[in-house]
Amino acid sequence: MPARSPARSALALFVPVLRAVLYMVAYIVIQIVLAQSLSALAHSIGSGGLFKPGGFGTANEAFLVSVLLSIPLQILVTWLFVRFLDRRTLASIGARWPLGGRSAALRQLATASLGAVAVLGLWLALILALPDALAAIHYAGISAGYTRGPAWWPLPPVLLLLVLLLGFILQGGLEEWIIRGYIYHTLRERWRPWVSALGSSMLFALLHAANPAVSGIALLNIVLAGMVLAALVERTGSLWSATLAHGVWNFAVACLLSVPVSGIPLFHLLDVRITGNPDLTGGGFGPEGSALLTLIGIALTALLWRGMWRRKSEREAALVPVSAPGDVFIPLSS
Repeated sequence: MPARSPARSALALFVPVLRAVLYMVAYIVIQIVLAQSLSALAHSIGSGGLFKPGGFGTANEAFLVSVLLSIPLQILVTWLFVRFLDRRTLASIGARWPLGGRSAALRQLATASLGAVAVLGLWLALILALPDALAAIHYAGISAGYTRGPAWWPLPPVLLLLVLLLGFILQGGLEEWIIRGYIYHTLRERWRPWVSALGSSMLFALLHAANPAVSGIALLNIVLAGMVLAALVERTGSLWSATLAHGVWNFAVACLLSVPVSGIPLFHLLDVRITGNPDLTGGGFGPEGSALLTLIGIALTALLWRGMWRRKSEREAALVPVSAPGDVFIPLSS
C-alpha cells in the first residue's frame, strides 16, 4: 500500500476540526431559529407570562426554556452527524452508562453532585476569609421574589426550584452533549485527549463570551471548567458525571447561593449580595468571574488530568500497542 503524502496526512488531522465547525454551525442555527420562532409565537398570542411580548428572552427563565426545547432537535442533528458523517454511534460520544455500568452511575450521581457543591463551598470559604474591604457577603434572608413567586408560576415557589434543578441538569446536559460529547470526541479521533479538551474548552468559553459582565478571568475559568468536565468524561467514558456536575453547579450558584451564574440572574432562594474587588468576587458574572475560582480550577485540572496527559488519540490507540500505564486508552464506544 503506498504511503500517504505529508500534505494529505496533515489535512487528515484537520478533518475532525472541519466536522466540529460544521456541527457548531448547525447548533447555532437551531438556537436562532427556535428563539425567533418562540418570539414570534409570544407576539402573536400576546402572552403576558413567561414569554413576554416586546422581546423574547427578557425573562432569563424563558431563555432556559428555549434551550430545553431545542434538545430533541439537537439530538436528532447529532445522530445524523454521527451516523452518516462520522460512521459512529451515539455511544461513541459518551451517550452511554459510565464505565462500571449502572452502579458506577449511581455513585457518580452523588460524587459529581456533591463535588460541584463542595467546589462552590470552598470558593465561599475563601471569600469569607478575605478582609471585608476586598470581599464581603451581605445576606438579607429569603428573597422577596421567592416569597411571592413569579407572576407566571401558579404553584408553590419551592416546586419552581425543583423544576429549575431539573432544567439546569438538562441544560448542562445539552452543553455537555455538544461540547464534551460531539466536539471533544470528534477532535479526540485525531488529537490527544488534553489537546482535544483544550480545544473544546476554548470553544466552550467562546460560547459565553457575549454573556453579561464577562471578563478575561471569567473566560479563563470557563476554559478550566471545560478541562475539568472533559477529564470526567475521559475518566468515565460517559457524559453522565460531567452533566451532573455542570447542572448542579449552575443550580447551586444561581438558585441556592442566589447570585448570577455566568452573568445571568435567575429565580433564587436567598437575598444575597457579594461586594468588593470584582476580580476576587466575580462581580456581575458571579463566582465564575473570580480569580479565587481560577486557583481552584487549576488545582482540579492538574488533579483530574494527572496520569492522562500521555493518552493517545483514538487513531493512535488503535494503531499503536499500549506501552505504558499512562497510555491506557478508555474505550469510547460499545
